[in-house]
Amino acid sequence: MRIAQFRCRNFRNYSDCRVDLDDGINVFLGQNAQGKTNLLEGLFFLSTTRSHRIHEDALMIKEDEAFSNLECLVRDGSDLKISAVIHEKGKTLMINRSACKKSSEFVGLLNVILFSPTDLNLFDESPRSRRKCMDIEIGKVSKIYTRYLSDAMHLLKERNSALKRPNLDEAFLDVLDMQLIEQEVEIIRLRKEFIDLLNEHLSDYFMQLSSDVKPISIRYVPLVEIDEHDKMVASLKEKMLKNRQRDQILQMTSIGVHRDDFCFMMGDHPVSSIASQGQRRMILLAMKLSLIEYVVNKTGKLPVLLLDDVLSELDSEKRINLFRCLPKSCQTIITTTDLDDCKDLDRKVTVYYVENGTVRKKGD
Repeated sequence: MRIAQFRCRNFRNYSDCRVDLDDGINVFLGQNAQGKTNLLEGLFFLSTTRSHRIHEDALMIKEDEAFSNLECLVRDGSDLKISAVIHEKGKTLMINRSACKKSSEFVGLLNVILFSPTDLNLFDESPRSRRKCMDIEIGKVSKIYTRYLSDAMHLLKERNSALKRPNLDEAFLDVLDMQLIEQEVEIIRLRKEFIDLLNEHLSDYFMQLSSDVKPISIRYVPLVEIDEHDKMVASLKEKMLKNRQRDQILQMTSIGVHRDDFCFMMGDHPVSSIASQGQRRMILLAMKLSLIEYVVNKTGKLPVLLLDDVLSELDSEKRINLFRCLPKSCQTIITTTDLDDCKDLDRKVTVYYVENGTVRKKGD
């Protein structure tokens, strides 16, 4: 998978910008607050239909403009043009200029793996943030997962509404519970598969990046043990019934996949309790490289890797280690304020100068 061209209009600090990208390593060079991260945000939005920085899409529209437009030409066997218009009523997604009826049709057509400095918060943020991260990455490669998750959230909302009613309809709740459980069994399976595939590579990448032999893993503890379908259904049903009275008092569903979490471990200890800031950065980079392996495993295609302001926080040895770990044929986009940070790259680099919402290719 390759990004051949990216264009943004009225997006953040860009009025109209078009960038033709090289298949290899592309470096966006510029001082802080010039728009480098905005370009990566636009690409992430075209991959996931959301920003990695804010919740309200309208905030990405350039000041005093009515809409923002993002377009990308993706080369993946054949040319595919995807675009998004962000406006006051929401967003309109298009594939080859035809509007999408559902965002699930759009998500993952461009698959990017993004490392952002804000990712370092993942260790200490709420379980909701970690679930969101997991759901985004699985959803980019599995439309059926997106469907299970969407159906489960709809049923969960309906169940919570039923719990708020003065006279609880036990029979109706029984039906809702069984429908919800069927979705949750599949969600748990796919989340467990996701974590297991990441764990196959996580420690190896961490060791290559940091020369640290401490074992790194991600621990996912699902609501029930992974087993035969009927046993998982029976176990979930038992837990739901056991918590029903409590749920009625709280007027909300207290257990389920909407409460799932995972934890990064260094040996037998949570990373959040023992790892230094530098170790955390290496663990996250190892996770992003493991995500590339996950995408290849599930789709047979390499995603595009986006590295936002990662090099300035690494010493020369760790930068070299990172460059060695980058898959040779993976298109990579790096933002930096200092081109010397890229001097140890052993591959051709295409440089773009970013200044005050404009992008100019070196040599143009």
